[in-house]
Amino acid sequence: MQQNATTGDIKGERYLSALGAWALAFGCAVGWGSFVMPGNTFLPIAGPVGSALGLVLGALVMLLIGANYAYLMRRYPDGGGTYTYTKECFGHDQGFLSAWFLLLTYIAVLWANASALPLIARTLFGSTFQFGFHYEIAGFHVYFGELLVCTGALLVGAYVCLRRTWAIRTQIVAAFLLLGGILVCFVGASGGGINVTSFEPAFASDRSALGGTLTIFALAPWAYVGFESISHSAAEARFPLRQAFPIMCVALLCGAVAYALLVLLATTAAPAGNASWIEYIAHLGDYSGVESQPTFNAAFSHLGPAGSLALGLASLGGIVTGLVGNYVALSRLIKKLADDGMISSWFSKTKAGVPRNAVMAVMFVSIPLPFFGRTAISWIVDVTTVGATIAYAFTSACAYKEAVFFALEFLVPNMTSVTTLSTESYLILAAWGILGFVVFILLMRKDEERRLGRSIIAWVILLGLVIFTSTVWMRQSAKAAADTAAATIEEYASGSIDESVLHLALEKVDRALGVTSGIQV
Repeated sequence: MQQNATTGDIKGERYLSALGAWALAFGCAVGWGSFVMPGNTFLPIAGPVGSALGLVLGALVMLLIGANYAYLMRRYPDGGGTYTYTKECFGHDQGFLSAWFLLLTYIAVLWANASALPLIARTLFGSTFQFGFHYEIAGFHVYFGELLVCTGALLVGAYVCLRRTWAIRTQIVAAFLLLGGILVCFVGASGGGINVTSFEPAFASDRSALGGTLTIFALAPWAYVGFESISHSAAEARFPLRQAFPIMCVALLCGAVAYALLVLLATTAAPAGNASWIEYIAHLGDYSGVESQPTFNAAFSHLGPAGSLALGLASLGGIVTGLVGNYVALSRLIKKLADDGMISSWFSKTKAGVPRNAVMAVMFVSIPLPFFGRTAISWIVDVTTVGATIAYAFTSACAYKEAVFFALEFLVPNMTSVTTLSTESYLILAAWGILGFVVFILLMRKDEERRLGRSIIAWVILLGLVIFTSTVWMRQSAKAAADTAAATIEEYASGSIDESVLHLALEKVDRALGVTSGIQV
């Protein structure tokens, strides 16, 4: 084998099997969110049948994007995924742009999975890990014990990924654990035969069946983000790349099955006093522990502690695949950027075929995040759909219109019935766009080969994103402040609060609006 003296990369060393590629694609696409989204998103929007149908249709559309990834992997087999394809087809400017948003998408998913471990602990073990010092951020209580769990997961994930054969074996085991646990719980809940009466009503009662189904369909980029992660490891594949499309097809099929079965499972049982799943979901905030998560509640109701264990192991498998898979994808993407001189060559150095410095960089950037709490992380996770669809739009010409529609649906408030990003997420997107400007300018100054700055598109997209998201953030913030003022005045008028509290509240509103309200009491 020939060794590269500058990077330590061993040429011709391929380790990724077809099964390993399936585990990467499936495991990155289905994470912790698939266990909690049935209760707080899917069922309220479309009901069990509408949600399952929308998720399956979404998977079919993602096959179009998968076909384009498979074609481009064969054409550019050196890895790098969307960044490489965009760079080769449209130049380094757009290549940087696609990589910039893909980095945010992958690292947000990694953080989401790491921070989900305390949620599993709270669901299955109550307050076991809620010890030591604790504080509150944005309504979420952060405990020292849970910080240890999150930090430990990030450290272990990085350690495993520093040994790529360990990483892929761990990914395969965790992927089977994820899919197998879901199948066991669903079959156990059905008692050997599907009781369709559990899925009634089939659709959400407060919207049309078609509208709810299409809304879930629109969530497809979020639901299946990561299925394309094998494109970053194309250079390490030891199977013919013509098999990439069948592998992604199977991964997406498994992902659709996992999502659909979990949303159907969630309606098969409800705590005492609830006439149907609709009543249960409407009062979900009143429950804690296992009953606070419909999927876990159903598994426990039908199979007892064995059901909780099976679904707990499945969710743990989802978290592990999310951690390992995104460590792998991020490290390969970062290495490719370094190989092209876009960032320091330090990130491209490898040992035993693993970009160790890139893995360590991802770990060090990630460790502080759990200290900001799950709520703050969820604001970042909200932008994954935007980042993914930007990448998909660059990668897949045939799916371009669908990708842009998905991005606009989440960016534009109240465009459709889909819940848009939180106010804080718009601020994060604006900040990420501004930071992108700064990084892009710094790269241009160091670009001795003058590869950057040849296209205006990167500037237009970054500027447009910053202007749009910052404008929406200011509007949403002003609306929230105005709503707060109205609610406070109403409470004062009803005698619920005194004048001093009213003045204090209105002062906060003034600061939020940046003006003087002029309201006289």
